[in-house]
Amino acid sequence: MFGLKKKEQKPLWIKAKDIMELIRSDYDADLSFTLIEFHYQGEAYLMGSCVIPPDAEERKENISFVFQDQIFQNFDAFQANACINGIRISELEEPVEVVRAGIIGNDTILKTPWGETRLAKLALK
Repeated sequence: MFGLKKKEQKPLWIKAKDIMELIRSDYDADLSFTLIEFHYQGEAYLMGSCVIPPDAEERKENISFVFQDQIFQNFDAFQANACINGIRISELEEPVEVVRAGIIGNDTILKTPWGETRLAKLALK
């Protein structure tokens, strides 16, 4: 009657290497990026960086990198070991579909379509 139907979220397709570059640039600036959920070839994945413990000050020595159930203490180890089917995330040929970003405690906390506006700016047209 009033047209109050839920707006369908358009897919956000982005090159995985662009996501890795955002994570690296934030780390270089003493910031954690975010945790994102993405789909690649029909499978769901979780990756990003966060501060551990959650209430610690945001600086390099408190930032950890996450890929699925693995946690890495430095970016180089993260980049070298975050792989899908033996291929590093930063070297994937096909784009990934970002489903959620800004995940804390299984909730998306940022209020943009995918939680992270910089991802949307890098989306493939």
